[in-house]
Amino acid sequence: MSTLFEIADEFKELYELGADPDVDSEVWENTLEALTGELEVKGTGYVNVIKQLEMEAKQAAEISKMFADKQKVRENHIKQMKEALKLAMEKIGTDEIDAGIFKIKLQANGGVQPLVIDGDVPQNMQKITISPDNDKIRQFLKSNSCEWAHLEERGKHIVIK
Repeated sequence: MSTLFEIADEFKELYELGADPDVDSEVWENTLEALTGELEVKGTGYVNVIKQLEMEAKQAAEISKMFADKQKVRENHIKQMKEALKLAMEKIGTDEIDAGIFKIKLQANGGVQPLVIDGDVPQNMQKITISPDNDKIRQFLKSNSCEWAHLEERGKHIVIK
């Protein structure tokens, strides 16, 4: 039995045989039938593997979502507990608590200082971002050509029904 890539090469040879005006019709039909049957067998095997992998991928995604949800709940609870500790420490006026083998410290945040915008920002303090309008460019290229953009051919993909 041939590999899928060998079958593809054989179909290329079949094309060349089909383009030959002197090819015998019986040779043509026998070759076509043999290759089509082999491709169907390979295709069936590939589809069975694809369907199994799709099922496993879907199941993995569901399990992953379940664990992501658990992670989010736990992270929210951790955040709430830390905030409660911080508020309690601020209320009693301490920056450090001895908690057995742990030390809980209230520490200033690093990084850039937080910024809150309270009103209209002057124009000289604003950033302007210019980006291509892809929809407008596509529309333009349907009836025009230019040196700075072009439309590519659409690709192809496998559909299994």
